[in-house]
Amino acid sequence: MKALSIFAAVAALCVALPAHAADYTAKLSLDVQEGNPKYVAAEGFAKKVAEATNGSVEIKLFANGLLGGETESAEGMRLGSVEMGIITSSVFASWIPEVQVLDLPFLFRNDEHVVASNALLTDRLKDKFEAQGFHLLGFSINGARQPMSTFPIEKPEDVKGKKMRVLQSPIHIALWNQMGANPVAIPAAEVYNSMQTGVVDYFDNTATNYLTFKFYEVAPHYTDLRHIYAIGAWVVSKTWWDNLPAESQEAISAAAIEAQRDLPPMQAKVDAQSLAEAVKNGATIHEVADKEAWRSLMRPVWDEFIPKIPDAQQTIEAIEAIQ
Repeated sequence: MKALSIFAAVAALCVALPAHAADYTAKLSLDVQEGNPKYVAAEGFAKKVAEATNGSVEIKLFANGLLGGETESAEGMRLGSVEMGIITSSVFASWIPEVQVLDLPFLFRNDEHVVASNALLTDRLKDKFEAQGFHLLGFSINGARQPMSTFPIEKPEDVKGKKMRVLQSPIHIALWNQMGANPVAIPAAEVYNSMQTGVVDYFDNTATNYLTFKFYEVAPHYTDLRHIYAIGAWVVSKTWWDNLPAESQEAISAAAIEAQRDLPPMQAKVDAQSLAEAVKNGATIHEVADKEAWRSLMRPVWDEFIPKIPDAQQTIEAIEAIQ
C-alpha cells in the first residue's frame, strides 16, 4: 500500500499524456503549488505540446520546487538534469546581466504593458540566453510586487527607518536604501518567520502569495504599489532543445506563446480572489494616491544601474515606446 501511495503522489505531479512512449521527455520545474496560475498555465502548455506533436514530446510538471529552487533548476538546465522551467528573470542575472533591466522600478505601466513587451524582450534577449545554455521561449507575469507590512504604507516617508526584507539583488537593495529604509537580504523561505520575530518590518511579494503563504498573519497591511513586476522566463535546456526535430520546436514555441498569453488574466483573477480572502482574514488594503512621489524618489536607481546593465538604455526605450 505504501508503494502504491508513493506512485500515486509522483503521478499526480505529472501531466497525463498518451499511453505510448514519447520520443522526447522533459522535466519542467516550478516553484509554485499545483493550482497556482503559473502551474495551470504550464499544465495547459504541456497538454498543447502533447497534442501538437501526437505524443512525441512529453512534458512532465514538477511543482513545489521538487527539482530544487529556481537557481538550482536553472543550473540543472545547464548541466542536463532539468529540461525546462518557468523561472523568475532575476535568477539569470549572473549569467545574463541584461535581464536586470526588468527589475528597474516602474519600468512597466501595467499588466497589459508587460504582455505587450513579451515579443520584444524575447527577441532582444534570446541570443544572450542561448550563449549561456538556455533556449528562451518567452516571458510571463508572475505578479506585481507589493509592500506587505506590520504598519500602514501609503507615502514614501512611511518606510523611512523601517527594516525591509529584500531579494538578494543589488537593485532591490539599492532601491530601498534610496527610500530611506534598512534593507536586509533574507531567503524567501525565511520571510514569514523574519516578520513574526521582528527581524524585519515589511517586504514585497505578490498578491497570490500573500494568501497562499498566509503572509497576512504577520503582515496585516498590504499596499497596492506595483513598483516592480515579477517576470517569469520560460526556458529550455539548449542541449535538449537542439536535439529536437524542427517541427517539435515549432510546436513547443507556439504552445508557449499561447500559454503566456493565457496566464495574465488568470493571474489577475486569482490575485483579486486572494486579496478578498486575505481581507476576510483581517488584512487591510492600502491604495497609493500619489505613485509619482514613489516613482520620482526611485528614479536615481535607474541612474545608478543603467550604466551597469548591458544595452539597458536601448531596451528601456524600446519598452517605453510600446503602446
